[in-house]
Amino acid sequence: MTQAQNSEVQSANVNPVNALVNGAKLVGETMLPGASLLLDGKFVNGAAHAAAGIGARIALGPLGVALICADSFSKSVTDKFLWDHVSDAYKATTEKRAAAKAARAQAEADAEAAKATTATTEAEAVTA
Repeated sequence: MTQAQNSEVQSANVNPVNALVNGAKLVGETMLPGASLLLDGKFVNGAAHAAAGIGARIALGPLGVALICADSFSKSVTDKFLWDHVSDAYKATTEKRAAAKAARAQAEADAEAAKATTATTEAEAVTA
C-alpha cells in the first residue's frame, strides 16, 4: 500500500461523517440487533443477526443480546465478526509468547556456551 493510499485510509477512519454513521448504527443496534448490517444493505446477514438477537434475548437475556449486537456492529464497521477479532488477538498473543520463549531459550543457550568457554579457558590456564 502506498503512502497516499495509507493516508486516505487513515483520513477515512477519522472522517466526521463516518463517526456520525457509526453512531447511528450503534443507536440502531440498541433497537434491533443487526440494524447496522441492515443499514449497510446486508439484508441477509442483518436478518440473521436480528433472529439470533431475538433468540439470544429469550435464551441468554441481556448479555446474549449485547453479544449479538456487538458482533453485528463489528461486522458492519470492520467487516470482521467479533469472533475473528478475538481469535486474531489470541493468535497475536500466542505468537508473542512463543517469540519470547524462543528468545529466552536462546539467551540461556548463549549463557551456557559462555560458561563452557570460560571453564575451558580456566582449565587451560591451570594446566599451563
